[in-house]
Amino acid sequence: MTPLVFNADDFGLSPSVNRSIAECARAGLMKSASLFVTHSAAGDALSAATALAEPIGLGLHFCLTSGRAVSPPGAIPLLVGPDGRFRHGFLSLARLLASRRRDEAARQIRLEFDAQLARFGELLPPALKGAVDHIDSHQHIHVFPPITSLLADAARRGGLTLRVPSEPVVSAGRLFRPPLLFHAKGYAKKRILDHFLAKSRRSENFGLSPVYFGIVDSGRMNISAVRAILGALSAGGIAAGNRPIEINLHPWKTAGEENLVPEEASAADRAFARSHRREEEYNLLTKHAPQIRAEMSDLGICASRFNEPG
Repeated sequence: MTPLVFNADDFGLSPSVNRSIAECARAGLMKSASLFVTHSAAGDALSAATALAEPIGLGLHFCLTSGRAVSPPGAIPLLVGPDGRFRHGFLSLARLLASRRRDEAARQIRLEFDAQLARFGELLPPALKGAVDHIDSHQHIHVFPPITSLLADAARRGGLTLRVPSEPVVSAGRLFRPPLLFHAKGYAKKRILDHFLAKSRRSENFGLSPVYFGIVDSGRMNISAVRAILGALSAGGIAAGNRPIEINLHPWKTAGEENLVPEEASAADRAFARSHRREEEYNLLTKHAPQIRAEMSDLGICASRFNEPG
């Protein structure tokens, strides 16, 4: 059986998100989640994970664009304001790393990465220590070479799976699903990520990293999107070989800005929360879970964690 990992990002964003991800895990299709430690609801997320009858895989969701830094603000002034909140989005972080301050920025990013990794370990209760199996980043910021090396080194040291957000060239059936404008934006995002990732590939061997899906349909990984991916896999349009597959989601039963922590949420977080698509992803992983599992089984694909062979 080919392992397919439905992985939920943004665990720890808010108690509302945490409850939604826990409910998705109980439905049995989603068995993996990536944890923010830059948000105050991280501890609540781990309490929810501990209460699950079947453990899920956990990973650090390294972040430089949402919430508050773990490091003191004075130690990383290029990354945060005086209140410790991150000052950059994806593109402004890219500009910083292309500027004359890039070496100092890279040094400060290393400090904050080490701090988040340490906080992640401190927050994990003993019962979840063995559940850690992957590492990734918010908004895929680890496509930037100085950050790629940090996560790749941590993955090698810990025997963790590293997300490589390089989505395969996909079938026309995925491209021409409505709404077309949404998917045009998704393909534009893919081009940007591929541009930066090409530089990282020169210095890193990603080996058997999972085949990744979560860019073209980012934030809209509903039942239609997943069926299009499964269809491409069954038709041989996507070659997984002996690699696992990751489908990345952001499920939320009751999305909305009022369910965020205002002093921690970024502008991108608020925009993401306003979309009803969060609820479509939640429904995929709960209401539609039995149908998707059956369709996967017919194709020789099983729902998995990163450290579970097919």
